Amino acid sequence: MLEIQKKMSNSFFALLSLPATAMGFALSVQISALSWLLSTKYGLDIHEIGIVWAAGPIAGIIAQPIVGALSDKMWFMGGRRRPWIVIGGILAGLMMLALPNLEIIQGIFINSEDPQAGLLTIAVIVALTFDLSINVSFNPTRSIIADCTTMKDRSKGYTWMQTISGSFGVLAYLIGGVLGNLFLIYFGVGIALLATLIPAFLIEEPRELAIEIDE
Repeated sequence: MLEIQKKMSNSFFALLSLPATAMGFALSVQISALSWLLSTKYGLDIHEIGIVWAAGPIAGIIAQPIVGALSDKMWFMGGRRRPWIVIGGILAGLMMLALPNLEIIQGIFINSEDPQAGLLTIAVIVALTFDLSINVSFNPTRSIIADCTTMKDRSKGYTWMQTISGSFGVLAYLIGGVLGNLFLIYFGVGIALLATLIPAFLIEEPRELAIEIDE
């Protein structure tokens, strides 16, 4: 266990906040850049973009409670929340990387001279997987804060998370506005991977969850 975790220092609370920050940043990238990318680069109309946007949240409604329940009961890769944070971070990073490069995926799987052939299907699959990756990690990135803190420190943990995550969310929109959405997407890939994988393997989760009664 890291010394900062033993001491419950501010550095540990910052580290503990990073996975949720990564998923929040990924969501900000999705909101900021997805519609712009699909319309300007790939020429999808507003109705097709609506289909892409609808697919992810519908799947997320199903996936999020299932993953939340499973992560409470399983232990894998040395953690209860770690597997879902790692899976979500990797998938989010890969799907963000795929977004500006759908034509490469199209060229691999679809043999057609039509530049629009299968593009909507590929866009839906990538956007769906991207949204699912955020939903898969959403509960575990927050639950790990409760798992690794005592009741006395829990509010502090969530305060740190909201502060850092909110700041990075604002940063995402600033980057998109100043440096452009393509830069934002590639920057988001790095955030999603680094801010999930590094903390996931540095934070030591308790094997048994403490049952605390608030008297």
